[in-house]
Amino acid sequence: MKNRDARTITEIQSHMAKAKSSVNVGMPFAVDEYCCLVCNAYFTIKIFPDDLPVIEDMIQFFRHLASFNNVATLQKILSDTDNLTKNVQDLHLPNDFQPVLQDEVKNKLRTLYKLKATKDSRVHNLEGEEYDNFYAKYSRDLDSNWIRNSQRFASLNLIKKSRILDIGSGFGFFSKIATFNGHEVDSLDIPNASPILKAGAELLNIKLHEFTVRKNTPLLKFKHKFDVVTAFQIFFNEHTKKDLWNVDDWKYFLMDIHDNILADGGSIVLAFNMEHNNLIPIEVDGEVIPLGTKALEEFFNPFFIALLGMHRSNNKVTAVLTKANIKMACQSQVFKKQSYSIDIKASKYGA
Repeated sequence: MKNRDARTITEIQSHMAKAKSSVNVGMPFAVDEYCCLVCNAYFTIKIFPDDLPVIEDMIQFFRHLASFNNVATLQKILSDTDNLTKNVQDLHLPNDFQPVLQDEVKNKLRTLYKLKATKDSRVHNLEGEEYDNFYAKYSRDLDSNWIRNSQRFASLNLIKKSRILDIGSGFGFFSKIATFNGHEVDSLDIPNASPILKAGAELLNIKLHEFTVRKNTPLLKFKHKFDVVTAFQIFFNEHTKKDLWNVDDWKYFLMDIHDNILADGGSIVLAFNMEHNNLIPIEVDGEVIPLGTKALEEFFNPFFIALLGMHRSNNKVTAVLTKANIKMACQSQVFKKQSYSIDIKASKYGA
């Protein structure tokens, strides 16, 4: 950075050190603040060839945030200049970089845990959660929540502007991240959601539609179809209750997605909750069965992937199906209707 004066070099290095430290301790919004500061305060004025290491680090830091518009801008600069070796006269960023969340919004989100719990805010069958506002955790640990959803979004590897339907949007971070990166997102969640989830969606200004996903019932219809449908930490399949969805129920859901929701070439990402009955993993003959039945495991097995940011992703509880293979899977007659009740202790599926 020999082209800059000593004070400026010290400032940039100090900001980058703080950004790196913030990455290491899981503080994404601090990373964002320092990276945007460096870009806006220095690179909008002039970019020098010796700034290459800083820009390379910045690309990694913005990727960590899922700030991919900023990543693309910096990558284009490096591509157009052959890594700052050509055409660097009067080189600078054309515009200020915007933070992923404004400070005012972040501060309000961090105080949502104070909202009074309702019966819909509590999860009575989880040990230690009987008197707690279950969804307050999203407000109390805003940073981890953002990182987890950043990883989910990054895993989609979207290379063009897409329409996304996020089922069970919850706090709304995934929808916010996708919207921030230029995609059109519709979010779906139950009408009687926790006050914390509703307030979060309002602060993040996501396009929320209230709808309850039910067995053998079509989804809410839209005027347009979607390139991607996502459903993270799925609850709608009654995974903690005796009325757990079976293969036929999933076939109905998936064929409705195929016929009425997905655009040609589209795909759906399903991330299951793998524990049942007070978070005790279900075992069949000593084998952990995340989805509750062997039939469901066999049905989804061809589509399981390991996905960053998902609970126990190394156990492959995330399935990705394209519109083409949804139809192929659902037309199969190999799997017969099976059901599972967590109330029958004598069942070989156990509790």
